[in-house]
Amino acid sequence: MNKKLKQTLEEIYKKYHHPKFLGLDPLICVRRFEDNESREVAGFLSSSLAYGRVEIIVRNIETLLSLMKSSPVEFIMNTDYQEKLKLFTGFKHRFNDGQDIAALLESMKVIIQEYGSLEKCFCKCMDKNKNLLKDALTSFTDIMKDKGRAFCGSRQSFDYLIPSPDRGSACKRLVMYLRWMIRKDDGIDLGVWKDISTANLLMPVDTHVARIAQNLGFTKRNTADWKMAQEITDALKEFDPNDPVRYDFSLCRAGMVDFRGGTV
Repeated sequence: MNKKLKQTLEEIYKKYHHPKFLGLDPLICVRRFEDNESREVAGFLSSSLAYGRVEIIVRNIETLLSLMKSSPVEFIMNTDYQEKLKLFTGFKHRFNDGQDIAALLESMKVIIQEYGSLEKCFCKCMDKNKNLLKDALTSFTDIMKDKGRAFCGSRQSFDYLIPSPDRGSACKRLVMYLRWMIRKDDGIDLGVWKDISTANLLMPVDTHVARIAQNLGFTKRNTADWKMAQEITDALKEFDPNDPVRYDFSLCRAGMVDFRGGTV
């Protein structure tokens, strides 16, 4: 093990893995809910919209969550599709509109009705695919898209909300959601899902993490794709094989704050 590099990682972790930096993260929108059921669905919605400028992401997520009142899960389960469409009329987040959001929420509703929770659905995908994360994510996103398309048809904008690794995408938003759900509640992540090991997680890779990972020698790739994410994750397993993505939040914050980046 490179002890100097380990020390650098731990210094970054100690400095930035702190709730005071959640103001730069859509996760702040999710932590205000106390029940795990709402955190699970609010988390999926929030991670799906986590592209673009940070302040706009947080503002738009808060707009949607405020329309759901005090309980996102009750809203999703007890409001029909037409009501959701009407309520979200005029909503826009870059590539996505209110119809995409309504279909996404209906997709979660149907999955919860069929499986019991998003976690149980994902666990079945993991079991089916022998705990291979990439294959399990492909199965999971196929289910999510199939349920949503029953309401909105084939819309590229809807598909954009649910990235799939089947074509090599790093699926940053989706693997970030898994990090939120699976890592224990430490003031940052939520620990909602209990049946999946943190050792299975993949590093969420955005421009900030990619830049720092290249500087630290974790990857030589120039494209932030699944292969880069896997390289970075494998490198971090040298320092924490059971929880390699525990460095994600701190590395991303270091990139955003120290390099003054404006997007996630």
